[in-house]
Amino acid sequence: MRNTLIFILLSVFHSCTYDSGTKDTLKLSGKNKKELLKVIEHYKNEPNKKAATNFLLNNMGNKFAYTGELLEHYDLLLHVFDSLYKHKVYTGDPNVIKETWDLLTTQYGPLLINRLDTTYDCRILTSDFLINNIDIAFTSWKQAPGYIANDFESFCEFILPYRISNETIELYRKDYFDKYHFLVDSAKDNALDLLSRFNSEFSWNQKYKTSAKMWDYPVALPISKMELCHRGSCRQLCVYCALVMRACGLPVTIDRVNCWGNRSQGHEWNVLLLKGDSILPFDPFSKERMQFVYKPTKIFRSMFSNNHLPSNAPKAGEVPSYMINPNETDVTDQYGPTHDITINCIYPDYRLKQNKYSVICIFDNKDWIPVYWGTIQKNQMTFKKMMGDVCYMAAYYEDGEIFPASDPFILEKDGTIRLFKANNQKPITLKLKRKFPRFKRMEQLSYQMLTSSVRACNRSDLKESTPLFKITKNPYDISDSIISINQKFRYVYIDIATYRTGNIAEVEFYGKKNLTEPEQKLKGKVFGLPETQTNTYSMAMDGDYNTYFSKPKNTRGYVGIDLGPNGHSYITRVRFAPRSDSNFILPNNMYELCYWDKGKWISKEKQIAKDLTITFKDVPSNTCYILHNLSNGKEERIFTYENEEQIWW
Repeated sequence: MRNTLIFILLSVFHSCTYDSGTKDTLKLSGKNKKELLKVIEHYKNEPNKKAATNFLLNNMGNKFAYTGELLEHYDLLLHVFDSLYKHKVYTGDPNVIKETWDLLTTQYGPLLINRLDTTYDCRILTSDFLINNIDIAFTSWKQAPGYIANDFESFCEFILPYRISNETIELYRKDYFDKYHFLVDSAKDNALDLLSRFNSEFSWNQKYKTSAKMWDYPVALPISKMELCHRGSCRQLCVYCALVMRACGLPVTIDRVNCWGNRSQGHEWNVLLLKGDSILPFDPFSKERMQFVYKPTKIFRSMFSNNHLPSNAPKAGEVPSYMINPNETDVTDQYGPTHDITINCIYPDYRLKQNKYSVICIFDNKDWIPVYWGTIQKNQMTFKKMMGDVCYMAAYYEDGEIFPASDPFILEKDGTIRLFKANNQKPITLKLKRKFPRFKRMEQLSYQMLTSSVRACNRSDLKESTPLFKITKNPYDISDSIISINQKFRYVYIDIATYRTGNIAEVEFYGKKNLTEPEQKLKGKVFGLPETQTNTYSMAMDGDYNTYFSKPKNTRGYVGIDLGPNGHSYITRVRFAPRSDSNFILPNNMYELCYWDKGKWISKEKQIAKDLTITFKDVPSNTCYILHNLSNGKEERIFTYENEEQIWW
């Protein structure tokens, strides 16, 4: 009875001094209110910790974890990862992962957010937990190196919070501070050295790695589950990395781009706040500063506080819900020059007068996707802090759909705007090589063919072979090599350099039995080495550019054809393709070219490709285009055609 009275008196005494956020939290806390009031009372004579307590309570009301029996069932997947880890399988998702996921889906149904329970922090957090969290946060903050941001605001946002995302809350901070603070102590003067030490410990020593399948697991993992499985999606690893580094007194959070400006999807990464308003972005447990491989559009930072929406922000339903998150702040201008732009609405309709807000979109391989909101005034749409060198389109938003308000336009790096409007009066001819851009990753894959050589001989043991040519340049999509040699051969093959894997998608040999005959594609019995269960040598000659032959490094590997005892031929040409995305023009595939005009895609023509390029004539100029492969393949990207080249957006 006495304790109850004390809490009632404390509540009455302090209520007039609480800000609205804390009042809301206490109101929502229900029977747990007394635990929160204990924390307030505990720090009443310590100004800094009292302010920290107020910060947490003021912003706690909307924080929760996803919970429920369904998540517990899916823990089986994490135990399978644990078993793989104990058997030193640290990367990739073996078949057992997919099989386990399919089993769980069949038995318990899909793991979806709307099938999970929510447990709000203010209803379950104990005073002991919060006091422990606050005390250790201050202890670690005071021992942080001098080059990090050490202001109180950064401490509250990026060190003090006990959670990053929607993970289940656990008491971990003191254990992790005691266990890993030595990594900070040994890197007192250099932020990159700091990243390198965390990289050595967590990526190399403990083998925390990405898993493609964990992208299907829709919630963040708590510390204990990350320690169990050592795997996660990009988001889950970012959460874990931030939790680990915050425990060591480092102001770390998560930045994200929702949609890239020149490819589908987006990305999330960690960021360390440094002195002087500098930042060090990095992929979780990477040792280097993150460099953008793709073009960003808008970048947002995860915050604990709830007050990061502009005063004129739209309400739910006026724009997509992911654009009005009070726990994110726009940090696009911290990553490069940005521009405030105003676009005329050239397709006005009733929404122009009805709506106060608009959206700006990028093309996400299949559709125009909103990336940010803007305001509508006097037939114009205004968007703040937009990254340049990106193709955008302004649009109205209603009931989950977008409706073009402008034609696509290029926002140049310097802030100038290049508008498109299809010109049927000045048609052009397009000679196209691809339907999707070739990114750097493809170059890394094709590099494994470098220094391979094409050889021929007349002995089945391949001895006394004759070199025909050597691959001296990194191959690009499909390559042809002309060969001139006045000798017939029965066996012809491509010999992979011992220290490379090969990554050969396809190889074709051409020749003629007599020099007076026309060249033809040679056929014979496929042979090769080594005999492997996956990515076998036969995949280099199966006619499918989506499969490939790869061997372990430091082993011999080759693939070729035996023309038979009566098939000896002059070798005239070799056509080969490295492992890739197979988004180049494929002979005998049906393609359709479309161009953008008056708010929609217009089909120009369909035709079957006869070679490695495809040509479309009398196409409207000054617009953007998209090339569909109607035979196979999924990836495609919009482009402009400038100086007889495809420019990808």
